[in-house]
Amino acid sequence: MTKSKCWLLFKTQMRNEFGRSLKSRGRKITSFAIGIVLLMLVFYAYMLSYGLGSMGMAEVIPSYGLAITGLITLFFTALKTNGVLFAYKEYDMVMSLPVKTSTVIASRFMTMYVLNLMLTAVILIPMGIGYAVWAAPGIIFYPEWILGILAAPLIPTTLAALLGTLIILFSSRFKYANAVVTVVSVIGTLAVLVLSVGMGQFAETIDMPEIHSISEMILTQVHRIYPPAALFFQGIARGNAAAMAAFLAGSLLWFYLFVKLISPVYKKLNTSLVTYHTRSNYKLTELKASSQIHALYKKELKRFFSSTIYCLNMGMGCLMTLVLAIALIFVRFDQLDQMTGIPNMAEMAARILPFAISALISMSCTTCVSLSLEGKNLWILKSMPIEDITICKSKILMNLTLQIPAALLAALIINIRFPMALSMRILMFVTPVVCALFNSLWGMFINLKMPDYNWTSETALVKQSLPAMAGTLGGLVGGMIPILAVLALHQIDAGLLTGVMTAVILLGAWGLWGQIRKAKI
Repeated sequence: MTKSKCWLLFKTQMRNEFGRSLKSRGRKITSFAIGIVLLMLVFYAYMLSYGLGSMGMAEVIPSYGLAITGLITLFFTALKTNGVLFAYKEYDMVMSLPVKTSTVIASRFMTMYVLNLMLTAVILIPMGIGYAVWAAPGIIFYPEWILGILAAPLIPTTLAALLGTLIILFSSRFKYANAVVTVVSVIGTLAVLVLSVGMGQFAETIDMPEIHSISEMILTQVHRIYPPAALFFQGIARGNAAAMAAFLAGSLLWFYLFVKLISPVYKKLNTSLVTYHTRSNYKLTELKASSQIHALYKKELKRFFSSTIYCLNMGMGCLMTLVLAIALIFVRFDQLDQMTGIPNMAEMAARILPFAISALISMSCTTCVSLSLEGKNLWILKSMPIEDITICKSKILMNLTLQIPAALLAALIINIRFPMALSMRILMFVTPVVCALFNSLWGMFINLKMPDYNWTSETALVKQSLPAMAGTLGGLVGGMIPILAVLALHQIDAGLLTGVMTAVILLGAWGLWGQIRKAKI
């Protein structure tokens, strides 16, 4: 009976994750876009395994593939634990049902597991094909690899959920629990980004002719960073059935222990996150009044920083922009040439960096979902004597508050680091600001045309909805087009070309503003 309840809860959650209307035109477009991204991941994973195999390092593929999927799963699951496992919208309704707490936890965990399993399969299946091509393993490899794919998400998903639980347990002692979770998560995200850049720098010091010793070094480092990969390696590459059985059993044991560990404190943690704290010494003082736009703007700021899912997913582009700009300080110009294979890359970088910054910050597009996030509370705004355009302005200002400071700080660092003409130094500041304006208006336009106020999962709305994908990926693709144009038209003066494209983007922003002013919420 418990299993049937768990399965029923799981099916309901999966429907919420992937939307209610799978036949809608918007869902078809979303599915097509996701399909393109998945094909790119499949191609990348296969080429990675093919490249390792062609260099005589086929035995590295199992450990490397498992570590990649494990670290990706760990990173992204930790970001969405608060919103899927904890503090989700339908928590009160679910906990009022006649089901055990452990059943609820298991069903929520299964949702995260299945979503992570999809990503794991997209990476490990093509890598497994690449391994089979170069290593020519026996027939036992194929069922073991399939079992490995099924087990691979369990440990990182459990560790990520445990990490999220510890963060929430720590933050629940504070008055503003969600804010503390957000701050700690942002710090963790920054640490991962900085570590990734540092590892990239380390990779540049490897002497590629010493390929066989590198193979051993990679295995040692991967197994040290992600110990389960050692068991998986022994099972796949060395044919050690006991190691493979230990990997599978250990993965299942982690899941079982997690459910047993969290069940006693699950309700307490959720209550801490969804409870509002008030001061016992509250006193009525002077009442402060502000304009409509200012009040709505402050509301948007509070909404953004109070939601970990919203803050991290829509703030990632700005974080990546700052990390990249700071990393460029420590990269020598000759290293840029070696990393890209392009001579005089420093000079070329000065031409493309205004649009590279713009492309990165465009991934932090709050306006593409901020209207939908009003959800069923939209009637409160609509019942007030506030014009629709005022509501839109407040949401656009929120997005500009994120993007413009990140763009200007990155532009300042690049101006100091790279030699360039005066016109490009000015455009290094102007172009990203204009692109931030365009991106903010584009997101608002998309959300006005494709709103969703009946969502049940904030995570699905922010990460998987069509407006979210159109706002973030659309801005990224839109930023890449000028970069390709600059590279193709390298004989034209950089300042003139960048100035013309910036003017075109500004005209596009003006056109979007005209459409937004006419739209009705």
